[in-house]
Amino acid sequence: MVRYTNYLLLLPGIITCGFYLVAPLVIMLMISFYKPVYPVYEPGFTPVNYINFLTSPQAPTILINTFSTTLLAAVISLILGYPFAYFLTFKIKSQKMKTYLISLLMAPFLIDWTTKSVAWIAILGESGLLNSTLISMKAIKEPLQFLFRRETLYIIWVQTNLLFMIFPIHLALNRVAPDLINAAKVLKAPPHRVFYDIIFKLSLPGVICGFIFVFVSTLGDYATPMLWAGGIQVLGLSVSSYAGNFLWPQASALGIILLVIALVVLYILLKVVNIKKLFYE
Repeated sequence: MVRYTNYLLLLPGIITCGFYLVAPLVIMLMISFYKPVYPVYEPGFTPVNYINFLTSPQAPTILINTFSTTLLAAVISLILGYPFAYFLTFKIKSQKMKTYLISLLMAPFLIDWTTKSVAWIAILGESGLLNSTLISMKAIKEPLQFLFRRETLYIIWVQTNLLFMIFPIHLALNRVAPDLINAAKVLKAPPHRVFYDIIFKLSLPGVICGFIFVFVSTLGDYATPMLWAGGIQVLGLSVSSYAGNFLWPQASALGIILLVIALVVLYILLKVVNIKKLFYE
């Protein structure tokens, strides 16, 4: 009886996950096969919602926009986040200084997302800091349109998710044994080989973990593309549009497609690198 008591401790978590995660997904999957007859949806089993989307002329554009924007945001976050994580791990010896820097990185997350996003108007707006600086330097004569472009989307996504890229990489770099680096240097290995063959390869679990965080958080985002990228068509925005018009079967079908894409990408990434090494020796 004592042996089964330990499993009872898992029961609250299982019930919570089942009620808030599994049950809504099952309901969404069922509704995605309803017949799309507005305003009364007929329960049944028809793949017409999936077929209509996958065969529509907009489907390739939506899928390409979704993949290109999310992947590029993750790559930019990696390019910016890895050097900072490397600097934080190997170049700063004081533990107190590391704590200060990590606290500064976490500080923006105490601010609401809307406030952080709107703050870019003062920087990138027509009367913002960037345009004012360029005009005062006589680099341009008229204010340039920096807002409501795809580039603005990347700026806000990277600002929002960069910390989720830095921390897993920092954790992985902390697990790189200094003896391996010292041994490679003693054996006269070139610096680029030391970095790539030892530091980067051993930090790959952190890279993949950070990549997953950024990719998943941007994949289903609809508010940022709608507000800051001129309404660029991505899957998350399409789901929001269908749901806003009470077209639940179509919205559910696109939501399931979005979930399948995320699971396939996660499966591939987890097959490439074993991220368990990030948490276990």
